[in-house]
Amino acid sequence: MSTGTLIHHIARYRVSYSSNVFVFVFALFFAANAPAQLPTADLSRMEPRAVRAGESAAVNLYGSNLEDLAALQFTHPGIKAKPVMLPADEFWPEPRQDGTKFEVSVAADVPPGIYEARVSGYFGLSTARPFVVAPADSNEIVESGKNSSRETAMPIELNQVVTGSVASRGVDWFKFSAKADQRLIIDVVAERIDSRMDGLIVLFDAGGKEISRNRQRYGRDPFLELAPDQDGEFYLALSDILYRGSGDHYYRLSVTDRPHIDFIFPPMGQPGSTRKHKVFGRNLPGGSLSELVYLDGQQLESVEVEIEMPDEPRTPNAHHPGEPRQGMLRGVDFQLEDSNSYRVGFATAPIVAEDPGLESQTVSVPVEIAGRFEEPNDLDVFRFKARKGEEYWVEAISDRLAANSDPMVVVHKIALAEDESEKRIKVAENDDPASFFRVDGKDAINMDTADAAVGFTADADADYSVTILNQFGSGDAANLYRLAVRKPCHDFDLMATTERPLPTNRAGYSVTPLLRRNAKWGVRVFCPRRDGFQGDIVVSAEDLPEGVSAKPLTLSGKTDHGILVLAADAQARSWAGNIRIVGRAAIDGKNLIREARFASLVWGHIFSDSIRVRSRLAQLVPLGVNEREEAPVVIAPAEEKEWTVEIGQTLEIPIKVTDNGTRKGNLTIEPHSLFGMLRGQPTVNVPEGKGDGVLKISFRPTGNFKVEPGRYQFALHGTGVAKYRHNDPANVRTGADRRRIEKLADQFKAEAEKARAAAVAAKKALDQAKQNASTASEEAKADLQAKAKKAEVAHAEADKKATAAAEESKRAEKARAEIQRLAKTAAAKAVEKNEKFAAWSDLITVVVKPASKK
Repeated sequence: MSTGTLIHHIARYRVSYSSNVFVFVFALFFAANAPAQLPTADLSRMEPRAVRAGESAAVNLYGSNLEDLAALQFTHPGIKAKPVMLPADEFWPEPRQDGTKFEVSVAADVPPGIYEARVSGYFGLSTARPFVVAPADSNEIVESGKNSSRETAMPIELNQVVTGSVASRGVDWFKFSAKADQRLIIDVVAERIDSRMDGLIVLFDAGGKEISRNRQRYGRDPFLELAPDQDGEFYLALSDILYRGSGDHYYRLSVTDRPHIDFIFPPMGQPGSTRKHKVFGRNLPGGSLSELVYLDGQQLESVEVEIEMPDEPRTPNAHHPGEPRQGMLRGVDFQLEDSNSYRVGFATAPIVAEDPGLESQTVSVPVEIAGRFEEPNDLDVFRFKARKGEEYWVEAISDRLAANSDPMVVVHKIALAEDESEKRIKVAENDDPASFFRVDGKDAINMDTADAAVGFTADADADYSVTILNQFGSGDAANLYRLAVRKPCHDFDLMATTERPLPTNRAGYSVTPLLRRNAKWGVRVFCPRRDGFQGDIVVSAEDLPEGVSAKPLTLSGKTDHGILVLAADAQARSWAGNIRIVGRAAIDGKNLIREARFASLVWGHIFSDSIRVRSRLAQLVPLGVNEREEAPVVIAPAEEKEWTVEIGQTLEIPIKVTDNGTRKGNLTIEPHSLFGMLRGQPTVNVPEGKGDGVLKISFRPTGNFKVEPGRYQFALHGTGVAKYRHNDPANVRTGADRRRIEKLADQFKAEAEKARAAAVAAKKALDQAKQNASTASEEAKADLQAKAKKAEVAHAEADKKATAAAEESKRAEKARAEIQRLAKTAAAKAVEKNEKFAAWSDLITVVVKPASKK
């Protein structure tokens, strides 16, 4: 088992409770002390996070660096959003956004499902968060927040969906009624929509007796079935397993009798074919309990359906909450009416079902076997004929089916012993394919799979066998596998990703690429090759905005990962949108094109907290450009050329560094994504004020550098510290607004004081006029009473003006307080600070030649 796969398994199968508590506390400590870097937009959640098809809602956004927001983008064109604006007034002559609120409208024809949202602003395009479009008839309710005990349990109805979040050290309680003839599913969707919650549900009867519990079925999301013997009331307790809680620990809870697919057999179909599959699950339309198939103690229903597979194998672009390699599995997402979806993959050979009654099953190659690890420690053997000199590949797919398995395959040649009995000679075996895990700890996104693949060349016309087993030793009806035995079928997948560009050997954080003027950003590219394919794969970036470019990356020979560098020039304009990263290769006379899927970490983490490490695919490849800020440095080799070095020699690359005047201290430069270099990258420090240096790379093979002849591309990666002002344009703008509004407020205050003084004077005049009229002679009384009447009118008018002016001044003081708060915040952010930054060079090509013979 590789190191990367070990980390992957640790992430899926946890250590003890006490270890979790220690790790969690340490994670909080480290996260609080994570190093500052040049900011990018990060969206942590939306509220509400679900809107019914055909409806609209005001959505609040939460996160960091969400400033000067311009647009909220969704991965379905039928979901639109516009900022919620405050009206213009005398203090704010232009309408302005009400915080981070957007009015989101979902067209009636948008299919229910999970989509993704990103918000764009000054700091580019944010990280993505799932957004749920609920069916038009969905009964959506919000958790009361007053259900923290059994006694205050919130009543819910069948097929309602409750949106809520758990508080720190909190438990949310619910109660519902069920009938004896119902088959109910209790489903908590949390991790599947990027919640931090690691859910636990415990089910009780009306008397308080625990019936069942579950803490992980779909990733970390719990799932239960309830089929009561009699009518009754039931109580449900929902919490995080470690009683963590916050607004980011949200969930969608349902108690439903809707259809649910547990698995489909066979889990694959051939491209361009239509064949019968059996759907296993609960509450299936037309389903029956005709087969004795059990899962978690419940008998599953089954129904036979026909599924048509497209001609061209592809990866669905829908939101996929699982690990990236699971999401990359090519197939179609099948639903039965309003059930959940299940991915049916594309087979690479004719399909044969495993016969569990046979000790060794004979098959004809090429073949793809649909089987399952049905019992603990299950082990299946398949026998086939191979021809001398021909190459064969064996591939197991089970982890990518989200099964609880770690398949291993072993190939044997069947030979005759001296006594004419058969003997098996091991030819090849594989536990896991090559890992993409960086042993230096600088990358965190999990691009690995626990599946197995191995090739061999037959040295004789003979019978061979393939043994497949689950190293976890677990087994149940849903523990499916696909086992292919075929001639080489060359192909590749393509994934791209970034993390915060300043790794610390312990931490990883999700990020969307943000290019400042003259900046470059390295996007890591992963290219799992199928069946030993070793041709060139040319990776390029397309649909780039004006002012942004990227030199193509060529992955030669066995190279299966590299770095694609996006570069913004000095005239690049602010932009936020989606680009395409495409790989092209000539395979068997055909030009094969594969479009990359983007992968990211769901939340920041530290490596000690490996139980929380989770990464998934995004639906689109994002990019942001900020024209208002400039890269602190530009790094480049002193000369543009193809470099050559022999194995055993040292390559010296002169480096040129161009500063913009903000850099402080040393700039540390090292090679990034040089294939074969595992850890211990050589570095060169370029002191402050100096613009050159020489990076020396030894190409002597070591345990940390697996050097082989070939043509490779890599980039220079520099890290340093620069003086930085956070969104200084906002500081300038709010400063100007502050001065303008304070001037207005002073003006309104003076006018209010003047009006109040006039009202006081009018009151004095009125009082005097009344007194004069009351003491006047009969001859003068009428005239003085008329004057008193006029004074009364003048006083009323002056008092009215004073009241209005006072109200206006009050509003002005409120506007003054608001702009002072905003200006203070902007000024505090914009105070010049020393911030860490990262920079890349363009791609450097090096040809590694064999060592010269002496």
